[in-house]
Amino acid sequence: MSERRGEGIRVALIPRTAEHVRIYWKRIQDEEIRKRIPLQSLSLEETLAQFEASRRPGAGSFGMCIEADGVYVGDIWCYGIHGDDEKTAMLSFLIFEKSLWGKGAGSEAARLFCQEVLSRYGIRRLGAFTYAENIGSLKALEKAGFLEKERFLEEGKLSVYLEWQKPSADLR
Repeated sequence: MSERRGEGIRVALIPRTAEHVRIYWKRIQDEEIRKRIPLQSLSLEETLAQFEASRRPGAGSFGMCIEADGVYVGDIWCYGIHGDDEKTAMLSFLIFEKSLWGKGAGSEAARLFCQEVLSRYGIRRLGAFTYAENIGSLKALEKAGFLEKERFLEEGKLSVYLEWQKPSADLR
């Protein structure tokens, strides 16, 4: 478990279980949440199957649960993990506990997760997309060390692509 404090909130990353996936799936059915982040429309069974696939050796994705002050409040994951020389992946996170939006839980979780995938997979670069109108997500990624690289229209919405790179002092 990784842990940090952000704006008075103790943020920790913990392993995901099938029960977490069930809670997550139910919480992301919320219309307000679905407007803020591009999410696939999957059934609970499909979501559980993706979770099980992520637990297999050599899986191209990895995720953890976000806890704030000991309460499960969201998920963070990476996908498209490349084990080759590129050492890249894409990051996504979602805080489904709306009372924590804008309170620093997302940025602290992203900071912790970047270090986790750096040590676990040797990831040197993480990319992330967010809608430009999702200011909270954009600020959380920037506070976690992601830099904006590009803005573009996708399905009629202005989107932003950001990147995090392994700090140069850590490059070997």
